[in-house]
Amino acid sequence: MSHISLHTSSDNPVNRAELEKTLSSFGSEGLTLKPDDVEDYTRILAGAHEVFQKIINLPDYVPVVDKRFSRQNVHAPTPAENEHNAWAWKVSVKDDSPSGPLKGLTVCLKDNIALADVPCSVGTSYIEDWVPNTDATVVTRVLEAGGEITGKAVCENLSFFGASISSGTGRMDNVYAKGYSAGGSSSGCGVLVARGDCDMAIGGDQGGSIRLPAAHNGIVGMKPTHGLVPYTGICLLERTIDTTGPMTKDVLSNALLLKVLAGSDSVDDRQLAGCPSPSQVPDYPALAKQPIKGLRIGIVAESLDTDLTDKRYANFVVDAAKRFLELGAEVVEPVSIPGTVLASDLWMVIARLSSYQNLTGRACGHRGLYLNDFTQKFLPITQQKLDQMWPSAVATLTNGAYAWENLDPTLMGKTMNLARKVRDEIDAVLGSYDLLITPTMVKLPARINNVPENATPLQKMSYAAGVGLNTCPYSLTGHPAMSIPVGFLSPVDDPTVRLPVGMQIVGKFYDEATIYRAAYTWESSCDWKERLYSVVGAMAVGQV
Repeated sequence: MSHISLHTSSDNPVNRAELEKTLSSFGSEGLTLKPDDVEDYTRILAGAHEVFQKIINLPDYVPVVDKRFSRQNVHAPTPAENEHNAWAWKVSVKDDSPSGPLKGLTVCLKDNIALADVPCSVGTSYIEDWVPNTDATVVTRVLEAGGEITGKAVCENLSFFGASISSGTGRMDNVYAKGYSAGGSSSGCGVLVARGDCDMAIGGDQGGSIRLPAAHNGIVGMKPTHGLVPYTGICLLERTIDTTGPMTKDVLSNALLLKVLAGSDSVDDRQLAGCPSPSQVPDYPALAKQPIKGLRIGIVAESLDTDLTDKRYANFVVDAAKRFLELGAEVVEPVSIPGTVLASDLWMVIARLSSYQNLTGRACGHRGLYLNDFTQKFLPITQQKLDQMWPSAVATLTNGAYAWENLDPTLMGKTMNLARKVRDEIDAVLGSYDLLITPTMVKLPARINNVPENATPLQKMSYAAGVGLNTCPYSLTGHPAMSIPVGFLSPVDDPTVRLPVGMQIVGKFYDEATIYRAAYTWESSCDWKERLYSVVGAMAVGQV
């Protein structure tokens, strides 16, 4: 902090007026320095400018991309390749002589994950010319494990929306019912895996963006313990909730991909105490096959009774959870975690205040890899870019700017402290139970074939209303949480439509193995596609 440079070049722009302008940005009117000190502070600021500019002029440091894995046939998907509008980009990246646990398997990446020499859109229509210059850690791990990356999956606009209508490439329909949402923000991953267009996907989850598309499309989606999988080389929103993880058709495939992805990379400082090294990652597929005898499972009461809850959805998940008793669990009973009710509000404050700072180039406080090439494409925010943003992105930027400029400066700190209180409350309950159960969603996917062309921002936002009420709490606290499909439910207004229902299983920190045990046991005992719940009355299977 004592470093002071007094060297100034002839084109140095700093003068007394610039110093006074800088003082005015402190947030209070009329701030002044002592008259005798103004000249000294002007010289110090001018010297600091020289150092700042020196660093700006240096070339960036970018990790070297592994040349073993060449990029072949990079292209935008043709209409024939992209009937469901779920591919953002197509490519083939693999080892020419693959070996390892993912040999012969294909993987798609959410289109916010850096894959060098392949365009990355982050769900927008205004940064299509961003071509990352490095690979994310998860990319390298998939390729070293023998997997083939076959493309980038469409995601929602800047990963800020939970219904599949916000991407710059247009709407994406649910795999099981045309005209209904495929979820978000990892919408393309959910659709491609559910359709079988790839074997596995790597999604991103800040508030439910892996679990929600999984629930929408009847697949398995795991949000691991925060930091278990390195986020290095993935577009930043907010480092305390940024998470990446596997999306697959079944539990064992999910466990296999997590085993490949997990473990510290010594770069991402989201990885805190307890995070294993890659060589110490548990054998999740093997552990998933162990019996669940004696497990104690709590069903979170608050997740069954939000203002937007469809009671049929909640009851159907409770009925699915009770099956664990038949499968060997010791207890399946209601528990109360009142803090989860406030969690979505706390999450909103953190996500908007911090995302605003990060997206506008103010990311601070961590040593991980910064994707400066993305920031250069995103900024400045021009009128054209603003006009092309989805309302959720505009809301995040305007809400964040407003709060930092006008509200109590302790807002972020207080929110973080209260988030810790929610975490402590969840941990206290998990002291008596091995797992927690909630419905992944509070209601069925929204109908999205009725969005007016001239829809207002509030109308557009309404299509994702309440979608993350049951997922946000565990993003806020960092607990591992996975969605598995447990049956079908029909919309009230159309009993001919069948949409998947997701059950969320939440575990203790770094205890993904127990989540997989429960999920695999349930999946192995029941064909979820045969569990139906009808709005018009009782059915033979799945009645609650």
